[in-house]
Amino acid sequence: MHVPFTILELLDNVELRFALAESDTQLEKTLNTFLCPVLLKLASPAENVRAKVVSILTHINKRVRPKPAIKLPVTSLLQQFSTNGSVLVKNFTLIYIEMGYERLSLEVLSTENLLTSCRFVMPRIIQFLAEVKQLNEDNTTSDPYDFIANPLDAIVLLSRFQDVLLYRQPIIAQPTLHPTNEAQSPSSSLPGATAPAIPDGMSPQSLLYATNNRKAPWATSSDLKNIKTGALRFVCSTTSFPDALSTQVHLERFIALIAATGDAYNEAVSMGEDGLKRIKLPDLEDKTVVDRLYQMYQGSNRGKPIPGQEDVFKQPSSNVVKLKIMSYLSKSKVATESFPSALQVSFDCLYGPKTNTKLVMAGMAFVQWIARMSSQAALAPIAPVLVSGLLKYTRENADTIGMESEAAKGFAYVAVSLISKRVPEIFRKDLSITEGFFDQLSSQPPNVKTYIQEALCTLLDAFQPLKEWASEAEVKRILTIIEDNMSKEEHQARYCAIRYATGLFPFSNVASKYVCLMTVADSKLEIKEEAKRGLTFPTARALEENAATSQESILPDFIKLVDLIKLKSRATQNRKDDVHSRPTYGKSFIMGFPSEVFIHILQFFRRLLITSADPDVIIEESSNDYEIQQFVFTPETRRKVKAWLKDMWEDESRIDNEQETLASYISFLEIAMNHQGPDDKSLHSTALTCLLELFSLAPSSLSEQYSHRLGWFKPYIGSPKIESRHAVAHIIGIVGTDNLGDANPQREVFLQFLRDLHTVIKDKTKQVTVEQRHGSILAAGFILGRLLYRYPSVAFDILPEEEFQELVGEIVEELDSKQNMFVSAGAICLGEIGRYGVIPSKDVSKDIQRLIETTKTTKDVKTQECVVASLGHIGVGNMAHAQEILTFLYDFGPKQTKQTEVNFTIGEAIACIGAGWQCTAMDVFADVADQEPSKSGVDVAVMDGILKTILDEMATSPKAATKKAACIWLLSLVKFCSNHPSVKLQLPKLHSVFSSLLSDRDELTQEVASKGIGLVYELGDQSIRSQLVGSLVGMFGEGKKAAPKVTGETELFDGNALGQAPDGSSLSTYQSILSLASDMNQPELVYKFMHLASHNSMWQSRKGAAFGFSSIVSQAEAELKPHLATLIPKLYRYQYDPNPKVNEAMTSIWRALVKEPKKAVQEYFDVIIKDLLEGMGARAWRTRESSSLAMADLLQGRSVEEIEKYLENIWIMSFRALDDIKESVRTAAFKTCRALTLMTVKYCDPKHVTAAEGQRVLDIIIPFLVGKGLLSNAEEVSKFSLTTILKICKQAGYLLRSHIPVIIVALLEGLTSMEPQMMNYLSFHTEKYQVSQEQLESSRLSAAKLSPMMEGIEACVENVDDTVMPELSSQLITMIKKAVGLPTKKPAVMRPFADTILKTLGSAIKDKSPAVRKSYAVAVGYLSRLVTDAALVKFVERLGGYYLDTEEEDLRSIAAVAVREISKNASDKFKGVASAILPTVHYGTFDAHKDIAEVWKEVWEEHTTGATSAVKLYADEIVQLLSKQLTSASWNAKKQSAIALKAVSDVMELTKYMDTVLPLVLDGLTGRTWDGKEHVVNLLPSMALSSKAYFNDKASKLQEIAKVLFRESKKVNKQYKRYAIDALGKFLDGFAEVDYYMEVRTMLFTILENKEDEDEDEEHEKPLQLMVMASAAKAVGLAWTRNAQLQEQHSSEFVTKTCQALVRNIWNVRAALLESLDKFSEKLDLASSAKVVSEESVVLILDSLLEGSLKDFKYVGLRNQGLELLKNFVAKLKGTDAWTPVVLAKVREALSIVRKDPLPSISEVAAVLESTLD
Repeated sequence: MHVPFTILELLDNVELRFALAESDTQLEKTLNTFLCPVLLKLASPAENVRAKVVSILTHINKRVRPKPAIKLPVTSLLQQFSTNGSVLVKNFTLIYIEMGYERLSLEVLSTENLLTSCRFVMPRIIQFLAEVKQLNEDNTTSDPYDFIANPLDAIVLLSRFQDVLLYRQPIIAQPTLHPTNEAQSPSSSLPGATAPAIPDGMSPQSLLYATNNRKAPWATSSDLKNIKTGALRFVCSTTSFPDALSTQVHLERFIALIAATGDAYNEAVSMGEDGLKRIKLPDLEDKTVVDRLYQMYQGSNRGKPIPGQEDVFKQPSSNVVKLKIMSYLSKSKVATESFPSALQVSFDCLYGPKTNTKLVMAGMAFVQWIARMSSQAALAPIAPVLVSGLLKYTRENADTIGMESEAAKGFAYVAVSLISKRVPEIFRKDLSITEGFFDQLSSQPPNVKTYIQEALCTLLDAFQPLKEWASEAEVKRILTIIEDNMSKEEHQARYCAIRYATGLFPFSNVASKYVCLMTVADSKLEIKEEAKRGLTFPTARALEENAATSQESILPDFIKLVDLIKLKSRATQNRKDDVHSRPTYGKSFIMGFPSEVFIHILQFFRRLLITSADPDVIIEESSNDYEIQQFVFTPETRRKVKAWLKDMWEDESRIDNEQETLASYISFLEIAMNHQGPDDKSLHSTALTCLLELFSLAPSSLSEQYSHRLGWFKPYIGSPKIESRHAVAHIIGIVGTDNLGDANPQREVFLQFLRDLHTVIKDKTKQVTVEQRHGSILAAGFILGRLLYRYPSVAFDILPEEEFQELVGEIVEELDSKQNMFVSAGAICLGEIGRYGVIPSKDVSKDIQRLIETTKTTKDVKTQECVVASLGHIGVGNMAHAQEILTFLYDFGPKQTKQTEVNFTIGEAIACIGAGWQCTAMDVFADVADQEPSKSGVDVAVMDGILKTILDEMATSPKAATKKAACIWLLSLVKFCSNHPSVKLQLPKLHSVFSSLLSDRDELTQEVASKGIGLVYELGDQSIRSQLVGSLVGMFGEGKKAAPKVTGETELFDGNALGQAPDGSSLSTYQSILSLASDMNQPELVYKFMHLASHNSMWQSRKGAAFGFSSIVSQAEAELKPHLATLIPKLYRYQYDPNPKVNEAMTSIWRALVKEPKKAVQEYFDVIIKDLLEGMGARAWRTRESSSLAMADLLQGRSVEEIEKYLENIWIMSFRALDDIKESVRTAAFKTCRALTLMTVKYCDPKHVTAAEGQRVLDIIIPFLVGKGLLSNAEEVSKFSLTTILKICKQAGYLLRSHIPVIIVALLEGLTSMEPQMMNYLSFHTEKYQVSQEQLESSRLSAAKLSPMMEGIEACVENVDDTVMPELSSQLITMIKKAVGLPTKKPAVMRPFADTILKTLGSAIKDKSPAVRKSYAVAVGYLSRLVTDAALVKFVERLGGYYLDTEEEDLRSIAAVAVREISKNASDKFKGVASAILPTVHYGTFDAHKDIAEVWKEVWEEHTTGATSAVKLYADEIVQLLSKQLTSASWNAKKQSAIALKAVSDVMELTKYMDTVLPLVLDGLTGRTWDGKEHVVNLLPSMALSSKAYFNDKASKLQEIAKVLFRESKKVNKQYKRYAIDALGKFLDGFAEVDYYMEVRTMLFTILENKEDEDEDEEHEKPLQLMVMASAAKAVGLAWTRNAQLQEQHSSEFVTKTCQALVRNIWNVRAALLESLDKFSEKLDLASSAKVVSEESVVLILDSLLEGSLKDFKYVGLRNQGLELLKNFVAKLKGTDAWTPVVLAKVREALSIVRKDPLPSISEVAAVLESTLD
């Protein structure tokens, strides 16, 4: 193939083309065509070809380098670089790429796809970005850089930005970095040069790229801050990086912003932090994201350099960046499972060489996060390492102090404990960790101790259950740790010890019980409470369940515990540094234990003994152990305890054998009794009570051991504590009467002891203490009673009857004592004696009557109870007086209306009399274990009579008090005499009576009746039970009850019963209980419920406890357990019943049946919530209210999954209740709504739920709240809906987007619909309250802006994106005329709709309300950022029209405000349309309304560098506008335009505009005078003087102007006239060629002489006339002719008239005349041949000057002005013919006078002037 030219010839031709390119444009065009092909020839193998190419390139360089305006084909060069493989071609191409980038403009760089080329290009791009401020925001392209199509470009660019943001300028130079070959350029650095150290987070290579090998201009300069902020502005731009970009791009943005947070510049840090809040964060559960964060934290290869890859090895990040990274890693579950990075990062935070306290805290938080969130599989392998590392940290920093250091240590302990919950094996295998934690409690600061305590409590879970893993040795070690810490000085150690003791060991563990006992009296309440919980016995149900499922008892072994206490006691007493070495000031010790602890030991032993004997026993807590001992035990329990003690005692041979358990227990009691100390009262009381229990229940052989030790008990008879005296008296009664049957020495000892007591009783002097005597009485009574008990037939053989009677007589005498204590003691003693037989008294009847009288007269309730109980016991032992006692009790009981407990005592007494020893209440008095009292039978007729009286007479009485007493007595009979045949026979009748009393008005009567019904039901057989159920259901359900008999004595209302039903009935409680049973289709369960429904405090009292209902309740629980599934939903609601009685009753049932409420509610949640939803709409208001309250409680702590399907229904029913007719229901619904709001808001918050869950909740709730809630007619419902919506708006974040349009529209409408009615009222009565409409509207707007609804709108706007905007914009346009403006914060998504919205605002801005107009103006300002220039131009022209074309002040004002808002919020946009708006702005600055003018001035000053230059720049537009306004029909417009045009004429020539403007001004002066016309007349001379060139060839125009001004000066209106005269004077003075003196002189002198309408002047017009005179005075001088001939002819006239006026006028006219004379002298043509002024005139001037000015000492200003005129006059005359000797003499004369002026400033000037005359 023939080739016409060789390659060299081609190159020659190309070289010629370059040479022939003469201009820069031609050269640029040639470069675009041939540069790339020429560079390609460098790949030629021929040397001469390459040489030719280099020659051409040299030529190009010489021409191109000096001329930066010449552009290179960068795009082609980049393409060639990326496709060509030749190294030589690449290198030379890079040179020209770099050169070309430096020449690119910002616009080209931002629009071309040139962003991702090479390292040397980056500095140029970044430098450009530093200058970008509005490009990104104002760009109308959704993806200006085409990143969506080319995501790799964005990723590369962002990675370069990351390098720049991580870069820090070096402080100390380091050896040069050697770049890779590919990165090198022809201009690489010279060998031996220095380079900075590698910044954190960067590699050598990234440093080269970031700084272009240190050649970037900002690499070492102060421009770095601007470069970084520019880069961040670009990264944060939503326009540059739209949401549609890939997740990888957004990840790199995220990383770049994190890098910025660690920068040295605060601006960069702030921008980074702000950007992280605004951008779309990556998914932290994405492994790619997590790995990228780890990589940024650790650097390349997890911080380990790879040989041979040092150039690309990135350093770990700085501490600040690490801290930010940790904040994100601590939110990611995936991050916790990234091994080994999670471990490495954690340890770097803790032990890294550069770590700090904040990083340590972050590391601790991350370890805690790992412990909580990582999977078991991921955590198990690394847990030992983590624990080891954390423990190492605590050891190494054990002695560090300071708040942050201590918090870090505390975090470490907590982190270890959290790991223990997930991987307990570590801690089980190494108990030294736990032991170390306990030890640290003694050495660490208080703040750290709190953390360690928390950690130890969490560690506890790791050891549970202990029996599954711990060996005997490990258990022993744990116990040792506990015991070592239970009495340490540090309360935290003691608390953790007791927590471990109670948490790790079962109740049966004796060692843990020992720890609890040792700490139960601790000074710290929390320790004391925890110990008490550890000592709390299991319930009877728990004991029963355990017995059914396990062979092992859950109770501690009594024997082992006693042995342990003995062992610890010996060990404690033998140790000098015992565990009780803490300060114990004021404390005493027993057996090595504090006395308070020893009391608890004894009490626990007692309870353990009883519970071990009878697991079903329920022992009540009480401060009076003696009373509890008397009343708590059922006969069954007493029998079991007796048997248990008998077994124990028979196994033990001697009491002094310390190895025997029971003997040891008794020895403890003896030691306690022998102890003397500060706590001996309580100690003795407890010990005596326990000992009494043993003596009364154990075999007699035990008490016999003490019969010879009566003297040992004697000191306690006078114990200060009454319980102790009772107990010791009782003990003496049992012990002292042992072995008295035969005559033996013991009997003599006994008799002597009794006689000693008798002696004390008779001694009423002060030699015997009150306590001693009281105890002696009690002891005597118990002894006499036990004598009759044990020896009924031979009692008088032991104690002679006479002594017996005498002693009884002494006791009876005590009934008359004035001290209740002795009265009670006497009654108790008589009861003790009379219980076992007829009282050996001289007159028993009289004694009984004295008891009865004492009962009536005493006012002390307890004393009454003692006496009544004694009467009952006496009736048991003496049936002959039983009826007498009963009669008294029947009468006395109903009178005790306020002392309920007295009636319970009476009931017990009646039961005792009626059944004798068959009454179970008497069992406790059979207190000799192996001997029963002689039980004489009671005639059945007695019980029949009692039942007949109570049932037939008292229970049906019309008196409430009688019925109440009867009800209580019947309950006592049923309870204590249940086996009596008469009671069994009367069960149906008893049931009927109890049922009728359920409707009694008295609450206690109802409750007692319910208890009675339950007991009756329990006693009946199956047939009776069926009958009873039927009758009760009939009464409750069908209202079948007997009509009450109303008599004259019937009490229809109690004092506090007003407002109840007419019959006083109050069945609600028990109707509810029956309803509960009926709902289950098991009416018989009502009896079980009645047992459980105990809420009266009576049942917690001593008397209540005596009824033993606790055991009945326990039985009822067991029977109701199978029905829980049906019961729980009903019971849950009934707990919230508005009736307190129902509420308390049902709560009692709930507590009794449901032992684990949380678990039960969780299990039956669905059933409960459905029941409550149904109840919230029930017909009964009580049901609606209780359901609402229950729903509020039920919603607490529920998960999304549980509540989601019910959410809308709950809201519907809650709102329905919120609008209920009954106020209490509405109040309850408010609580429900409040709880529902909190829960709903939480589940809409992406921080608490997943996005999918939150979206589902929002999809349910928002349509409901907006569509139904806000639109509800009920005010409460709409307000609550609004509150909830606002809270959701603030919390839901991006999840809200799909609902934003609906919410915003609803909230905007709400601003009006929910405005207070007061505002509407005020709008019609503004005058009445002296408030302007504008003030009112401003207040309304301010309120709207401060309204929470605006906060909600703003929260919504924060989350607007391009998916929301189309619908939102259409909604806003619809709403725009009804709501306030919306300042948008999402420019990118608003931009497509901005023009349309702005157009709509153009009309809306004319709203009638000033406040609304202003708000729209603000919205316009924000919106203007986003609109196109064309739309904005149209809009500002529209605003200009509003201002220019109307007289309406409001519209003119809002136009100014709108322009100001555009200027303020869209300044760059404003500059683009400045020519369209600034002329109007300039015109507006002269508005007559000051406030409007100020607004325009603010805009003008903001956008003009200086008034002169700006006016000149926009002169054409300004003059055009003003010309138009001069022709306006509006006088105000003419006035304002005249002022504005005058201002323009003051700063520039108007020559070029005079042809247009002058005719308009002259035309404006025609016609009559109008307000403001003075500004037009002022304009004319100013305009003419500024355009003198215009009149060069238009002399006629000047004459015309002079003529017009002269005409205007003759107007009658004085106000206008003075301005016209001023203008005339100014014009004539400015144009010498216009000589108009002759025409004006007559008019001016006439005015000066005040001859115009002198007679017609009114007084009020005189000031105005003087002003006209002053103007005329000044104008006559300004108009003075310059023609010498005319001066000669008229100077005398001028001088004469002005001088005359000067001496006769006021100061302002004289000041004007002085100015006029100054102009006169200035214009005198003294150089002409004519005599322009005569000597006489000059002298006249000097004389007038002296009189009218220089000698006027009142006005300093006039003297100064006169002196100045004198100087000028002298200067003018000197050297001329007018300077004659006469004139000189006159001048000297004047100056001599002036020299005497008191002011130095005048006199000195006169002296100087005088000195110049010579």
